Amino acid sequence: MKWRTEVVIPEGSRRIRYTDALLTLGSCFADHLGAKLSYYQFSHVGNPFGVIFHPLPLENLLGRAVENRPFTSDDLIESQGRWRCLEAHSVRSGHTPDEALKSLNEALEALKKALEHSTHAVLTLGTAYGFRHLESGQLVANCHKLPSRDFERRLSSPEALSKSLSRILTLLRSSNEDMTCLLTVSPVRHIRDGLVENQRSKAHLITAVHALVQEGSAEYFPSYELFMDELRDYRFYDRDLIHPSAAAVDYVWERFEHAWIDPGAGAVMAEVDSIRKGLAHRPIHNNSREQHKFKQTLERKIQILKQRYSHMNFRE
Repeated sequence: MKWRTEVVIPEGSRRIRYTDALLTLGSCFADHLGAKLSYYQFSHVGNPFGVIFHPLPLENLLGRAVENRPFTSDDLIESQGRWRCLEAHSVRSGHTPDEALKSLNEALEALKKALEHSTHAVLTLGTAYGFRHLESGQLVANCHKLPSRDFERRLSSPEALSKSLSRILTLLRSSNEDMTCLLTVSPVRHIRDGLVENQRSKAHLITAVHALVQEGSAEYFPSYELFMDELRDYRFYDRDLIHPSAAAVDYVWERFEHAWIDPGAGAVMAEVDSIRKGLAHRPIHNNSREQHKFKQTLERKIQILKQRYSHMNFRE
């Protein structure tokens, strides 16, 4: 007897190997995926400008990177003692204008390099609701806790979202026309919008995404559907009842790995996992002969992997 419905996930057209490079962008679910890729030492750049939920701000940042338009003081505002940019998350703010600009332009450089070298891009969409800054008319990446009266909330139509996503795909492939682009909709619910409104938002995103998938512009990974149909229980959510639990993230990663990671990478992933656990081990007697031998063996394993894959860095 079956106790749950299962989402059928087709095998990716170009599965990920250790010689590939990945770029993950979008909502906090992109960070969950990026953390797994980083753990297993895949070459990966994730959300240089922090978490961004709506595609239009992502399109703007990608356009900056492709057109090589650095940030200037005109792009900054001062709020709560920090200098901020409405185009980016608050992680790219600073105590001074120079500090903020340095952080923003470093992120822009990281994004430019990722676009030049990435073989795969994964874009995770969070919401179809955007916030337009009334003074500038800009749809922002983050409101930075500015007064709500400074913004107008808008629900983007599936057509507008699809057009923005189409432009995003063109920007992603500006340096590498063969880049594999994978779209997904975050299962994280935006309950501040309201539960009914959240479902409407996700429906707009799913409609927009599949318009592009059907025309062959991108592929789709059903992270949202996995939660709605396979993990439909609050035990798979964190204490806030919004974000996925660690067990749920692990399960979705397993499904992603099965569909999108090349089977030939499995042995290396197991070796990386073994090294990670060895580095995390905290011995009772740190200076013992056995511990010294254990560290030497671990270091040899690291050096062997680094000879094969120079991007690996176990010292982070």
